[in-house]
Amino acid sequence: MLINERFNDFRFRSFFIEKEMICNCLVVFFQASSSGWISLTIDEGIAKFTKEFSAPNILDLIEIFDDYAYPVQDATVLSCYKGKKLINIYELRIKGIEEGCIGIYFECEDCGFAVLEIDGCLSINHGFYENIQEETHLVKL
Repeated sequence: MLINERFNDFRFRSFFIEKEMICNCLVVFFQASSSGWISLTIDEGIAKFTKEFSAPNILDLIEIFDDYAYPVQDATVLSCYKGKKLINIYELRIKGIEEGCIGIYFECEDCGFAVLEIDGCLSINHGFYENIQEETHLVKL
């Protein structure tokens, strides 16, 4: 699943309390050419891919009337990967820790990007992220 598919679209879910941004990206959603919509979360050292049964609805913050808001927006930061073929997926793990996942690296045909968990939020890095403080290694999924 996913390997040799192409990325069609990207979205992400943010988190706000009383209209103040707490986390720019909690969940990354991507649409693969055959598998459809997939969500990625990384929490407490565990990465989780989940098949979504429908597209995550884009919802702007101004359309939410609750103190706790989780709007879904286009992930324009990843738009340059639309149409790119996925070659491999790797987990970035802290050596010696079983549940030590700190990110996922998506290797595309001529480029790649990492989704990293930093202080409970996800961050996007174009290319391979080499500024990791802990001793890490890649594990092919």
